[in-house]
Amino acid sequence: PGRFRSVNRCHPLSSLGDPWDDNYGGADGAYGLPMDVDVMTTSAAAAYEYDAGRIAALKAHYVHGGPLARAFYTANDVFNADLDRVWRRHWLYAGHACQIPNAGDWMTWDVGADRIVLTRGGDGDVRAFHNTCRHRGARICNAGHGHGRSFVCPYHAWTYELDGRLRTPTEREFGIHQSQLGLHPVALKNLGGLLFVCLGGEAVPFDEGAAEIAAQMQHQGLADANLAHSIRYTVTANWKLIFENNRECYHCDNAHPEYVKGVYDTARFSEANIPEVDRQTQLANARFEALGLGGAVAASDMTGKFWRVTRAPLMEGWKTQSLDGKPIAPLMGIFRDSDTWSCGTLRSTVFPNFWQHASDDHAVATRITPLSATSTQVDVSWFVHKDAQPDRDYTIDRLLPFWQRTSEQDWVICQANQSGITSPAYVPGPYSKTRETNVQQFIDWYLASLDAGGPSLVTPKKPKWRSLGYKDRPSG
Repeated sequence: PGRFRSVNRCHPLSSLGDPWDDNYGGADGAYGLPMDVDVMTTSAAAAYEYDAGRIAALKAHYVHGGPLARAFYTANDVFNADLDRVWRRHWLYAGHACQIPNAGDWMTWDVGADRIVLTRGGDGDVRAFHNTCRHRGARICNAGHGHGRSFVCPYHAWTYELDGRLRTPTEREFGIHQSQLGLHPVALKNLGGLLFVCLGGEAVPFDEGAAEIAAQMQHQGLADANLAHSIRYTVTANWKLIFENNRECYHCDNAHPEYVKGVYDTARFSEANIPEVDRQTQLANARFEALGLGGAVAASDMTGKFWRVTRAPLMEGWKTQSLDGKPIAPLMGIFRDSDTWSCGTLRSTVFPNFWQHASDDHAVATRITPLSATSTQVDVSWFVHKDAQPDRDYTIDRLLPFWQRTSEQDWVICQANQSGITSPAYVPGPYSKTRETNVQQFIDWYLASLDAGGPSLVTPKKPKWRSLGYKDRPSG
């Protein structure tokens, strides 16, 4: 009991190749990076190799008001810098607490070189640890999820309690007391049932955002939810393209016929529709306030530096985000307690890997995990009340389509975007000043996050501006 053995689901990083080769940073040499450098930089935290000088040059010559240069979406060393400077420092959505409801339940997640395990202890608390044995580093839990009274390393059977303490005596044989050899903890925040972790030792401040999100999530009843269904996708696109697509609805009328029927995301950009959008927002505001939910917002702007939590009205006559707007599951949270529909959705977003739309009767969460410079794993999960039974209280064919179709339509768009960006003819164009402002905000946040690394160990030679992905040398 407690031994966890299964197929290793690690996702190894792509090889950078020979740093002195002209093809460095990409298999075909088309990834757009200056090749004449003197020394490589390696992050001590996760052994991600990248040239800090090259990253700085790319960042410095970004032209505000449009997309990033090709290298940001295709180059392996930019991908490594992303993992080191963004993904190891920011708070990442790992899953919902209801996915490990009982003491001894655990689930794993791999992000780049990091392997973590989240578990619920005998005291009911959820904790996270690096999934590597303190003896010789073997991965302990190899499956995606499981249950046990303890963690047992499959190599030499070192055994750990659910709170991370090493149970195996080591002082006599190894000269170190077992109290010094517990699993390395991972910082974790439980925000009303949403589990966020920080992989590195220096987390960006998140207390304000965490408080905002937790306060709103308590209304949705996610702590009393159950995972109804989940779909895992591998999208052949850089993780940033997927998030950029999420941050605008300029494409929605063209790509999402189901989605736009139930929301005001695109209607509010039409001058003729503004009076009706305002009227419906005011009506929703009254409903939300009466339930103690706060105000209504039709826009999708961020409420913090890298997070948002806003409640938006659905189209008149719609109760939930289903294909026809009709209920698809039992009410959750305070809506269940009062048997009242708010006819809205709670929208939450946290850069760099999470967004969720929570209706009154279900919630749909999206988690993105970078696999390579041009590939991203996306998990879309549907949550319902814990007492809801499939086929009795809800059916998969009614629960899934609204967000399954919308998500899969997005993945097609993102893959086409990635394919076009790899073209030598790609030149970043302009962003809309009204409908893509949230994309610009994401880009600004991302570029600022790249400043978080240590000092460059590289003295780069004069970069080749065309190889950076720009048609001409930028001004300034």
